[in-house]
Parts: sequence; C-alpha cells; structure tokens
Amino acid sequence: MVHIDTEHLTVMMEAGYVYLGMRRFKEARQLFEGLCVLAPDSDVPLVALGNVDFCENRLAQAVKRYEQALDVDPQSVYAKVYMGEALLFAGEKEKGAKLLKDVAKADKGGAGQFATALLDAVKQGFEPRPPKAKGKR
Repeated sequence: MVHIDTEHLTVMMEAGYVYLGMRRFKEARQLFEGLCVLAPDSDVPLVALGNVDFCENRLAQAVKRYEQALDVDPQSVYAKVYMGEALLFAGEKEKGAKLLKDVAKADKGGAGQFATALLDAVKQGFEPRPPKAKGKR
C-alpha cells in the first residue's frame, strides 16, 4: 500500500477543488477518486467526491458519498454538514436541518459556521433548489 502524507494530500485536494471551482468536474472527480485509493483511511477525499456529485446535481449520489465518509470517520463534521446541505436541496428539509443543527452545536469552526449560515438562510425564507449542473465534462 502506498502511503501519502498529509501535506501531499492537502496539496492534491486543493488542486481538485481548483478543478471543481473551474467546473471541470471530470478532472476533479478523477483526482479525488485517485486520492480515495491513496488515502483509504481518510474521509476527506470521499467528502470531496460528494461535493463534485452535489455540483453536478447528483444529490442522491452525494449523500451516498457522505455516508461513505462517515463510515470512515463517524465524527466527520464536513461529511455531516455537506450531507445536511444535500438533503436540504433534495427536499428532505427536516432531515437536513437536523444534521445541520447537530453540526452547528458540535463544531465552532468552518463546518459549524457553514451549518449555521445555511440554517439562518432557511429561517429567512431561502428555499433550497437543486444546483444547476452546467459545464459538465
């Protein structure tokens, strides 16, 4: 088994998110899939794959990826917050809101802040709709 250290994993993850930001979903997916092989004990590449699925409007697949990430790390606040987001956008508002509330309570960092922002937006009348997947490659 090949071992990848945290520094290299971080750099490669950042490259994948650059692809994702450029809407180059195919390249992002390939990179994150490779990182899943190189770092099978990390939830991080699985969460990233879920984010690609989310951006491609494959919400059910995104939720499955986040569940896989939680199988690796049941405490992964990023898997939970992004799953909550995907569930909101998939129309499962109660289930998504519960996850987001759990993350907001448990995490005071980025995941908790994101969860709080999503919950506040919903309280203020935001109606989540599935994202449009433009620029598929």
